[in-house]
Amino acid sequence: MILSSCYVAPRSKGETYYFRKGQIYNVGNLELKSGESAYLEEGCVVCGRIYSNMADNVRVSGNGILYGGVWHKPDENGGRLMVSFYLGKHILVEGISVVDNGVWNVVPGACRDVIIRDVNIMSRLVTGDGIDIVGCEEVLVEDCFIRACDDCVCIKACALPGPAACCNVRDIKVRRCVLWNAEPGNALEIGYELRCNEVSDVVFEDCDIIHCEYEGNQSGGVLTIHNADRAKVHNVRYENIRIEDAQEKLVDIKILDCKYSLDRVRGDVENIVFRNIDVTGPLFPVSIIRGFEMTNEMHRPRDIRFENVTVQGRTMHSANEMRMVVELAHELQFEGRVTLEKPEY
Repeated sequence: MILSSCYVAPRSKGETYYFRKGQIYNVGNLELKSGESAYLEEGCVVCGRIYSNMADNVRVSGNGILYGGVWHKPDENGGRLMVSFYLGKHILVEGISVVDNGVWNVVPGACRDVIIRDVNIMSRLVTGDGIDIVGCEEVLVEDCFIRACDDCVCIKACALPGPAACCNVRDIKVRRCVLWNAEPGNALEIGYELRCNEVSDVVFEDCDIIHCEYEGNQSGGVLTIHNADRAKVHNVRYENIRIEDAQEKLVDIKILDCKYSLDRVRGDVENIVFRNIDVTGPLFPVSIIRGFEMTNEMHRPRDIRFENVTVQGRTMHSANEMRMVVELAHELQFEGRVTLEKPEY
């Protein structure tokens, strides 16, 4: 894979904002209008945030640093979304390094046709998510390095950056990324906030998770879906994923009512594929699949398939072999063999 340290983001003529190498800038809140662009030349440091609101054909590129430490106290989370786009289409973020923000770093919300390529993100504080894809369609994330003290890559539908981002999520691809998840959050996550009707056609492929730290709050993991609202999450594929140091759960799929929930009915999770997942390292992470059931409501994860999932060189053929707790779920498949078939009522 190509990381920003060796990849030179191309510069086009007529950049709206050009930040030169060897310079430090304080831009505060830099808003891009339709057709505008910002280029951060390698060797520059730009303090502040770059965002757009209802703007199309927007570009943030270069190999410079966007620095967020000016937005928060040294050891406290807080601040503003560093690189965010709201209600736009044809968005490109390429080559830059986003460093030390206290909240979410790169956030397209209610956008369509977004490319995030060769971006480095390094955060050290809680809520410092790497990339949050919120209520978007047609998003490609590729060749990124993310060291986040919360979710590395997360798919949501919620009112951030704005209320219009509570909309369906479709056609998302994350590939060839290297991820380091520290303490809170997850490595590759869908959830918790899923205030829409559908999250579908999501692919995570050819990624390396080099570290997923122990959280201890029962929510952290490597490959995770936490559906805490009404969405139907389906057609999701995790494929060709290499995991080196998994101190938290490997797979964590839950339908639940929790502190993040606003919808008063639960959603569903179905048609999820884990294919060619290789876990190395000295630890054997546990997994959890858990549904939701109340007196007048029942939602069970179903049609979840495990194909060539190996842990420490051994192929997993059952939930027991995978050290997986399964509650209120059915139609799990291991190597083509169906277990926990849907009961006949």
